[in-house]
Amino acid sequence: MEKLAIAFLKMTTRFSKNRPVIDIFGTLAEAKSVLVFMPKKLEDFGIARKLMSKLVEDFAPARLIFVMKPQYRSLLNGEQNYGIIFVSERDVNFWGLPKKEIRKKVLATASDIAIDLNNDFDLPSTYLCLISRAPLKICFDHEQREPFYNFYFRTPADISLNSKYKKLIHYLKSKSTAETMEA
Repeated sequence: MEKLAIAFLKMTTRFSKNRPVIDIFGTLAEAKSVLVFMPKKLEDFGIARKLMSKLVEDFAPARLIFVMKPQYRSLLNGEQNYGIIFVSERDVNFWGLPKKEIRKKVLATASDIAIDLNNDFDLPSTYLCLISRAPLKICFDHEQREPFYNFYFRTPADISLNSKYKKLIHYLKSKSTAETMEA
């Protein structure tokens, strides 16, 4: 069923309105809210978790909202300077898409940027990112993600996931501060 849902989403995305041109540097520098989709795999989550405080610091004073599995709650830092939306298996319907309650929570964030930290394609995260009103949608380069995001971060295939995350965060930070310094 997931393959059918992906095919349908790709088709509807292609026939939807033309996407507006995004000022990437301006959006990064002026973001007030950032929606971050944490990895679904436990080992990937563990690596990404180490960078949560760096994201919070780099995007200050923007509000960060992390979307993640509720099973990973105990792995979080107790001093939270961010919001969290938990998405469990019960929050996903027969087609592999998030249910209405979760969609409403994501829409309520009114995010300027959505960042998907899943290294592999994840339909619920991709769909939530797609429906978020974030003008800038960022992900790691992956052929199935092409119609759903507007900024693909490509790294060499042979580097570790930890290195990929560090390069992404460094890139985003350098682009957001470069715009601020020019202003």
